[in-house]
Amino acid sequence: MVIDLQKVLERFMEEHVALKKELDHVQEMTSHMIAILGSEESKQLLQEIRKHMLTFMQQLEAHEHWEEAEVFPVLADYAQMGVEPTFLTSTWVMEEDHKQAERFVRSFLEYVDICKGADRIKLKKAISLLSVACSVLSEHLASEEEMVFPIANQLLSSIHTQS
Repeated sequence: MVIDLQKVLERFMEEHVALKKELDHVQEMTSHMIAILGSEESKQLLQEIRKHMLTFMQQLEAHEHWEEAEVFPVLADYAQMGVEPTFLTSTWVMEEDHKQAERFVRSFLEYVDICKGADRIKLKKAISLLSVACSVLSEHLASEEEMVFPIANQLLSSIHTQS
């Protein structure tokens, strides 16, 4: 069980690192777009950012499904032993954070779709929507880590103590 849990935690962290790296890349592209706002290049960059966000959301969805199938059940079993009574509430909050982030990303994607031939004002609104989405996503990933690692560490300690 210790080895399985360690593998799950390693994958959890690897996926979070990859997701955060992709968010950082999107934010770098967005900063570049702000610097060249209004140019033809900025419009092309907006389309590239859109593609990155679609890919990011696919990766996040796959990660979320894996968490629900592999990570949370193991931790929930442990939490039900009375060690971490707030775990179930925390997972509900995580799900709501995820839904909120998804709504912001969808708003950004939909706005970009109607932004063909965008002027500076429309581009600024797209950037604003994206900025909020990235902020919510970053906070969501950090919150997951703050919830998962303490419980996992308690579980590992408990297993080691029993051995």
